[in-house]
Amino acid sequence: MPVKREKKKENEQKKKQGPGGVFQAMALATTIGMELAIMVVLGYYGGHYLDVRLGTAPWFLLGGILLGLAVGTMGIYKTLQGFFERE
Repeated sequence: MPVKREKKKENEQKKKQGPGGVFQAMALATTIGMELAIMVVLGYYGGHYLDVRLGTAPWFLLGGILLGLAVGTMGIYKTLQGFFERE
């Protein structure tokens, strides 16, 4: 009997969550892609701006891109962590 009750509870929880499947996966993939792309682009333009101002090409540009990758990766980690906590 306890096994049937557990199965029943799992089915009820799935029904409450509603259909997420494909749209939820698409939303997560879009969020991850945009998060990384925006951070890298901001790092690129920030580094390029500093290189033009200080005459240090290409060092700040490369540093900005790497910093953008690092920040974007941390953002993706936090996004995935929040997603899996809800699941």
